Amino acid sequence: MDSQSAGSSALAALEGCGSVIGELLSSAERQKLAACAHVREYPVNGSIFREGDAATSMALLLSGEAKLSKAGPHGRECVLCLIRPGRIIDPAAPYYESGFPASASAVKSCRVLHLPCREVRSLAETCPALGVLLIRALSSRHRLFINKTAESQGVISVPRRVASWLLHRRKMEKSVAIELVGTRELLARLLGVSRESLSRELNGLARSGVIALERRTITILDEAALRKAAQE
Repeated sequence: MDSQSAGSSALAALEGCGSVIGELLSSAERQKLAACAHVREYPVNGSIFREGDAATSMALLLSGEAKLSKAGPHGRECVLCLIRPGRIIDPAAPYYESGFPASASAVKSCRVLHLPCREVRSLAETCPALGVLLIRALSSRHRLFINKTAESQGVISVPRRVASWLLHRRKMEKSVAIELVGTRELLARLLGVSRESLSRELNGLARSGVIALERRTITILDEAALRKAAQE
């Protein structure tokens, strides 16, 4: 694809991806950003960026599912978070002075808009709304990683982790019906628990009538009970 076609594709993605980034910018700002951006497709398990890669672009997920992860001892993967369409894979990318601290890959086939970090930084300085958006995204990710640290140290119990995750997904999806992404093994890694512990907790919540399990969908039936479980 030549540079003109790439710019047109990036502009169309920036205006129609459903992310608020395009909505925050003026037409001239969108065109300037799109001129040096590009869209790329990734197959399942395709690497979007790897830990240590130079952070030259900020990746915005247009479609599909992606995960942010870090390699642990003996090759064990620690899943940091799952990314849904319309969200920035790593909102700190424009401000890294060295390489990416984690890796990102496709859970489902993905289309990703790569926005040059230098241009994003420049726009954030002149467009306060964009700067606020990045700060909010970073604060949300910061809270998530604080909880991940607490989980790794055994501070947060398995029932609290599962209940909190379900409530988080309910808030993000604005629905009591939550579609499971990837495998239960992937979800277990995200929550820092064993697959057996996750299945045991989900089945327990289902038997108690708090949730309903149906193939790849979890439906929250008793949100109040789930909130109580997340606080215990």
